[in-house]
Amino acid sequence: MENKKDISMDKISCSARKNWQYHIRDWIDLQRNHAKMHGNLEFNYENIDYAFGIAEGITKMWGGRVAHTGDISKLDEYWLYNHGIGLKLPLSNKIFNDELYKESLNLLKLYHRKGNAIITSVDEFSKRLKNDFPYYQIEASCIQDVDSLKKLKKKISLGCYDTIVLPIHMNDDIKFLESIKEKEKIRLFLNAECSYNCPKKVCYGGTSTVNTNKSNIMLCSFYDLGLERTFYNDEINWSEYYFNKLKFNKMGFTKYKLVPPTEQQQRTFIMYEKNKNYPKKRAEDISSIKSYTGAENILNVLQSHIGYSKKDTNQRK
Repeated sequence: MENKKDISMDKISCSARKNWQYHIRDWIDLQRNHAKMHGNLEFNYENIDYAFGIAEGITKMWGGRVAHTGDISKLDEYWLYNHGIGLKLPLSNKIFNDELYKESLNLLKLYHRKGNAIITSVDEFSKRLKNDFPYYQIEASCIQDVDSLKKLKKKISLGCYDTIVLPIHMNDDIKFLESIKEKEKIRLFLNAECSYNCPKKVCYGGTSTVNTNKSNIMLCSFYDLGLERTFYNDEINWSEYYFNKLKFNKMGFTKYKLVPPTEQQQRTFIMYEKNKNYPKKRAEDISSIKSYTGAENILNVLQSHIGYSKKDTNQRK
């Protein structure tokens, strides 16, 4: 792949979503070496602007993944700082209110320093962060699904986002990418995970309800709803696939994001047509989902926070 080039201007965010006992240096080196081997993409520590993951501290605003004991230890945190790499907190829960904000203040104060950032998916939360914690860089999560110039202009006009992460599939819309004027505000994915060809990202809302203790239900559009992917290409080894960064560089983009090359993170299994009939729990209607423990109000939860509706089951074969 045509990726090798002077990348002195590039800024790459690496995932810190790892088992806490692994040192962040080793986890970042895994991503660097994998990118070099399979994507012909070389970068150094100075090209990394952030490592993103769950740090020490309590908040219900964690998003993107179900919250757990934490990815980033204090040892990791200070190693990152010592190498000029910021900590980026994925507070991208889709549910936000004043109570959740107040509960998060201790954590927000703990990591409030120049060089750190926060990923968000709610505009009101972003505005408050920008006002109350000015040292943080605020990054609009790909969960916000900015997939048009209209949406992009609206986000930029709010004045609270320093960076906007586009969903992976927008990497393929060259006309859209070329038309963006504020390319310095955009972050693009360099490799792929299951959201690339996901038809309905119900997991994002699911993690939000789980992390705020509103539900213990976690759904996947593949395993639980049985929806087919938006496209298939079984000739590509998605776990080793990298986009052509040089092409994006030539357009004027310099900010990028990597997900760790592990099946636990990329979930490439569900991206292949050969596996489309694999789902173990393909629910035929909402009543079958109610068998989950504590799911008496699951329909309301799904409709309110996840975006699932019964008509989605009609898309399944």
